[in-house]
Amino acid sequence: MLMRFAVVVAVSVLATGCRQSFTRADALAAIEHSDTFHRLLDASTARVAHETVMDCREIYSDNPSEAEAAGDSAWILLSSAGWMDLADVDAPSDARQRKHCRAVLTAKADKKAFQDGSDSVKTPWTSYWVVETAHTKVEVVDIPEDSTTRNSAVADFQLSRDRTPAGEILHQPRWSEEDERLLTTTLTGHFRHYDDGWRLEDFAEKK
Repeated sequence: MLMRFAVVVAVSVLATGCRQSFTRADALAAIEHSDTFHRLLDASTARVAHETVMDCREIYSDNPSEAEAAGDSAWILLSSAGWMDLADVDAPSDARQRKHCRAVLTAKADKKAFQDGSDSVKTPWTSYWVVETAHTKVEVVDIPEDSTTRNSAVADFQLSRDRTPAGEILHQPRWSEEDERLLTTTLTGHFRHYDDGWRLEDFAEKK
């Protein structure tokens, strides 16, 4: 009897020793590195024109390219919210140059939210800002008991996304139906351990 008890204990100890540790931090890291959720967890941003090369009034042009070069639809929303004023900038003495426009942030604006854009070549504007429009986070809500084996594990998690004040004004980001589902549902993830750590293999709505 004692021998049998000792064997059972030894097997239990051996099984426990072979089991990989799986913590909330492991689950979070795996979720954040998965292709599906890495995209959602990236900062949501929008570009807002700062200075243009055309008269501001051309923003209402029927020609889409002229309207975009003249300004930004975000100007209308930010101006209406009291965050921005537009200043006409007179061209230099060369009469061949047209008047252009520059956006000026007001005292009401959250100036820290406006970061200078680094690649205006890819825009129709002289300069622009990058504005964060939403924060997304993930929370591991449960790791069911006895769900972790030698190289697999299960965890329930939830994502949430909150628009920033600038995002509320700009009505951004706009979410697809699939993104909306992922952001409003508790999910059950199945994880597997590899030599380089834990990975999220698949997930589904929690049953």
